[in-house]
Parts: sequence; structure tokens; C-alpha cells
Amino acid sequence: MPSQPRIFRPGGSRTRAAARRAYDATRRERHAWRAWYGLARWHRIRARQLRDHPLCAECDRQGRITPATVCDHVERHGGDEEKFWAGPFQSLCKPCHDQTKQAEEAAARRAAPRPREGGGASKV
Repeated sequence: MPSQPRIFRPGGSRTRAAARRAYDATRRERHAWRAWYGLARWHRIRARQLRDHPLCAECDRQGRITPATVCDHVERHGGDEEKFWAGPFQSLCKPCHDQTKQAEEAAARRAAPRPREGGGASKV
């Protein structure tokens, strides 16, 4: 039976798994609030949201009936503790959260005005 060809990896380069672990580690350091998702308080909020609203809100808007599996922050909290714990929340299925919602947030970030470098008006 034929096997896959070996992957050429220049000396000193990392495997995909090692690169992913390194990325996840720096992401955890940069966004310490990600640890809040592991707390019992968040698990209670998530369970209550999914119990009270068991269907995906995005699929419902499109006329589909899909069970929700993700408790999503309607407004991006960006590490703001008050927004993180208070919500508002919506129930979404995993595909809607991982594709639709993430694409909307990425588009909003791209459309947001970026701060100018240099901090002042240019001199002529």
C-alpha cells in the first residue's frame, strides 16, 4: 500500500503541532481573560443561557431549527470584566459561532479606523 511522501522540514523548523502549542501559549499570555472561560461561574452562566435559549439564534433568524451549543457574548467584551460576566449573551450552534460570528467580528476590526503612527500632524 502506498504511503504519504515524507514532509521536508528545514533544520530547526517546528512541526505544525509545536507551532500551534507555541501560538496557544502566547495567546494565553496576551489575553489572560481567556482563563475566565474555565471558571465555574462561566459554566453556570453558559448552562443557564443554553437551558433558557436552547436553539441557535442565528439559524433561527434564517428560518432553521438548530440546537445551540455555544453561549456567545453579543457584544465583544475585549477583556472588560463587567461585559464578560454581565452579557448580553446569545445561544449559537458551533458553526454559526465559529464561522458567521467570527467573520462579522473580523470585518468590524478591519473596518475600524486605525490609530495614526507618530501621534501628531505631519510637519511640512
